[in-house]
Amino acid sequence: MRLLLSLMLLSALFPARDNNPGEFKVFFETRTIRYVPDSVTGDALSKWGSNNYAKLDWQKDSLSAGLQLEWYPRALAGYPAELKGFAFGGLFAAWKHKGFELTAGSFYEQLGNGLLLRSWEDRDMGINNNLTGARALLSLGRWDFKLFAGAPKYGVLPTVNSAVGAFDIGVQALDFMRFELSVMDRMTLRPDPGIQLLASSGGFELPGHVPGWSARAQFSAGGFNAKAEYVGKGEDFYAEQLPGARESYRLNRGNAQMLELNYATGPFSGTLTFRRLENMTSRIFLSTGSPSVANTLNYLPSLCMQQTYLLAGLNPYVTFADGEAGLQGDLYYNFRKGTALGGRYGMKLHVGGSWIQALPCALPDRDVWYLAYRDINIDLERRWSRSLKTTMFVSIQENSPTHGNRKATNAQNVFVFDALYRFSGTTALRMELQYLYSQELTRDWIAALAELTVAPHWSVTLSDMYNHGSTGDHYFSVAAAYSLNSFNIAFTAGRSREGFVCSGGVCRWQPAFSGIGLRLQWSI
Repeated sequence: MRLLLSLMLLSALFPARDNNPGEFKVFFETRTIRYVPDSVTGDALSKWGSNNYAKLDWQKDSLSAGLQLEWYPRALAGYPAELKGFAFGGLFAAWKHKGFELTAGSFYEQLGNGLLLRSWEDRDMGINNNLTGARALLSLGRWDFKLFAGAPKYGVLPTVNSAVGAFDIGVQALDFMRFELSVMDRMTLRPDPGIQLLASSGGFELPGHVPGWSARAQFSAGGFNAKAEYVGKGEDFYAEQLPGARESYRLNRGNAQMLELNYATGPFSGTLTFRRLENMTSRIFLSTGSPSVANTLNYLPSLCMQQTYLLAGLNPYVTFADGEAGLQGDLYYNFRKGTALGGRYGMKLHVGGSWIQALPCALPDRDVWYLAYRDINIDLERRWSRSLKTTMFVSIQENSPTHGNRKATNAQNVFVFDALYRFSGTTALRMELQYLYSQELTRDWIAALAELTVAPHWSVTLSDMYNHGSTGDHYFSVAAAYSLNSFNIAFTAGRSREGFVCSGGVCRWQPAFSGIGLRLQWSI
């Protein structure tokens, strides 16, 4: 019924003058889990959880419109507590003509790399901080202009506590050189009384405006590409941890620098990224409650490899926005077919690593630059025949539990063997064997995974993580999925370990649970 009313509303807003009503697209998704008590994960915090989304888009010529509906009768475990109830998650109308575009309602935006501002949706993380307001885009030859303002979405509705306004300009000065500049202001409309009280105890008033700016340059020539960004952030409220577990409240300015170098020639390519952050936490609004991943306005992914294997991502590094500096580098080499090492089908080698240290100004004891995180990753992919392909992966990780405030770190070495065998053009079996060696935390782990795919419809996956070094617990999972055109349905059952769940380097905390899950996606 709500969907039908929405269609009628769009038709009324944009009546057709001919027999062509335009193009409609509908997307629906539901994720539901039935939680069950378990001897390993404990009693379930609730009996069930369900996240539901529906999206409708319409386009005709230069006009477009859309809306998104969200319903959280009870959000899934580990998702932000702000996700509850039913609401329009986004409603917009847009008009394009040549190089001009105007949008009213909800939209997503990003300035530069997102260090200053990024509004985006990631349903696996429970993030959707779109802006509700207005946006204008203009392209004139080599020049691009952007102007927008709006209230960020927090939970299921746009917040009434704050608003954001920004102006962005870019110019393609030469074919190989581009410059961009952004100016932004985060306005506090309704400050939290608890934060105001803490600010008063620190001897200052909570600022009504937090300005920010970003300057960027990009250079490319041949196989070389370089990107640089400098971000400045005005005075914002910060709670600093002092020695003796005391907190101090003050206004701090923030800044960030990022340099990315890329080079590719023939079978070789490489990337090197440097990034430094200082006081770069940016919240939709300030409150005295526990920080939520949904309450964020910028994008600060961890400066290290985004792990996809079970054990390699067991203890991920989480960005320390208050102060860190680091390097990440990756080298890729493709051994071509017919060479001594490439063999008949070729071979791919990747070697990468990262080194991140906390800034002393962000640490309670103001210590020296102790290590916050470092890793070395090597993976070798080799195709042995038309049917068989293997991957050998090694990850050596060292993570500081105090974000570099102490010298002690936790080290772990992960070894993975990944094999894919194709029985036919439609049937394939992939298997993973993994081992994690460590003397810290829960010590050694073993993991195995088997995935059978029968294209284009079926896939079945079995996996288990076994902690034989400390607890002796198994974390097993079974999943079955079916796809038909744009219809996808998946069932899962098993245990989920307590820890960070990360997507694109952004992480949220998830409690341990056991349960049976359903995920359904459908679009027309």
